Amino acid sequence: MAKFESGYSARVLDTKVTTPFFKKYFPKYANKETAFLTKATRAEVIWSLSEGQKLPLRSKDLVDPFLQLIDKIQNSAVNPEKCLIYVFAKLYLLSQAYQTVFDETLETADFSDIININTVIGMLKEHFESRLSSRLPVIAIFSVYRQLFKSIKRFENKVLRPLNVHTSSDKHGYGDVEIWNMNDTPFEMVEIKHNIPIDRNLIFDVVKKSENTTIERYYILTTYEGCFKDNDEEEYINRLILKIKKERNLEIIANGIIYSLKYYLRFAEDYHDFLKTYTNELITDAKNSTEVKNFHITAWQKILKKYSKT
Repeated sequence: MAKFESGYSARVLDTKVTTPFFKKYFPKYANKETAFLTKATRAEVIWSLSEGQKLPLRSKDLVDPFLQLIDKIQNSAVNPEKCLIYVFAKLYLLSQAYQTVFDETLETADFSDIININTVIGMLKEHFESRLSSRLPVIAIFSVYRQLFKSIKRFENKVLRPLNVHTSSDKHGYGDVEIWNMNDTPFEMVEIKHNIPIDRNLIFDVVKKSENTTIERYYILTTYEGCFKDNDEEEYINRLILKIKKERNLEIIANGIIYSLKYYLRFAEDYHDFLKTYTNELITDAKNSTEVKNFHITAWQKILKKYSKT
């Protein structure tokens, strides 16, 4: 903080120097915002090996290595410039290793075997079973919309917005997948829940978010088996959705993601093209955020190889 003795504005440095540098050279590891700096430079946080355990780091595995490095730098046990060079070298090698996996996966996606909807759904379901996979259904829906935009009249003169990064605190959109009008007003939204049943509160949230907007249709899709919490909740939601349609002219569709993907894929002109799109979007996401992990890419590569041989 600039108000500290011999201090400086860490947020300004991060905004003008550090974040642009990482976004250019190491986008996967770039900060989405500077909230951590604000917390970490508060006067009550003591940067020491013992007190540093209170630092608000999301990953607890990083706390000890991070504190040990800071301690060595503060006590002149290591050269900070050499540390920085070492970190950049490691990041470069990591990025190169990922790129090799990305290239191999893109190559694997380029197969010509005959496939149908059931094959594609089987591949996606298998991929969704990966751990930490909440981002994968979002990318699948986004990829299928990319196909729909090629042939469905409803989406003429509409804009499919790029995916937001889930972990970004400055995301103020309406849904996970967003379709907008050409005049920069919202048109159709998709919110995706992973292993969470759809209940009435989700419907109320959608109504609130859509109030005083031009949104015509809002999908709530979930990977939760059975879709709803129970039969009573499903009946209540169906009645509620009809009431909202009548009173507000807002169409809300609550469904399971697999059912929706099956329906959407009927309108896809080329299933191979969808698989290539999904693969490309996975890799794009993996390059620009930490939500899609390297093991998600290698898992998808194995699935592609498995189904290309059947």
